[in-house]
Amino acid sequence: MNTLIIIGAGGHGRVVADCAEQTKRYQKIVFLDDCYSQRKKNLHWDIIGSTDSFIHHIDNTDFVVAFGNNKLRGQILEKLLKAKANVVSVIHPTAYISPYSKIGIGVVIFANVVINIGSNIQDGCIINTSASVDHDCVIEPNVHISPGAHIAGGVNIGAYSWVGIGASIIECVTLNENTQIAAGAAVTQSTQANALYAGIPAMFKKIIK
Repeated sequence: MNTLIIIGAGGHGRVVADCAEQTKRYQKIVFLDDCYSQRKKNLHWDIIGSTDSFIHHIDNTDFVVAFGNNKLRGQILEKLLKAKANVVSVIHPTAYISPYSKIGIGVVIFANVVINIGSNIQDGCIINTSASVDHDCVIEPNVHISPGAHIAGGVNIGAYSWVGIGASIIECVTLNENTQIAAGAAVTQSTQANALYAGIPAMFKKIIK
């Protein structure tokens, strides 16, 4: 496949496109986004249609979803997989990924990320710039690990969770589904689902949807 279609033409999408260019894998990189009726460019990359028009481009094309919103990214990824689109992961060449780790479908891994031995990064995750995931972690589908966040060994992070920029998580704790960790927080104990935690140490703040 010489063409990559990125679904989602926002700022996060531009970083995904830049990351994909650095891999030297694609001759052509284009976007689909529902902003198509208002604009046709995302920097120098073309926007060629709306989100749902992916079905018209499904042959001989790779796809990746670039919405920062975890639930929306998961919904679009599910549509692509049901349509048997060729969904790929995009990995920056400066990232270190242990050959003894697992990377799922539709994952994006940005510059200077480290993923250590035994970790399992599941479908639709974002591991953002200079984040680290240590040994034997399980990152469930559609999680976003923000820039500069650090995950110690043996951590489980539930689906749709978001770990904020510069946050850290100590070893062997569990973040249940749809946990949000505020920027700079230090998580020292397991969390409940659908909740926001902030501070040092991170404390429960509120229930989220």
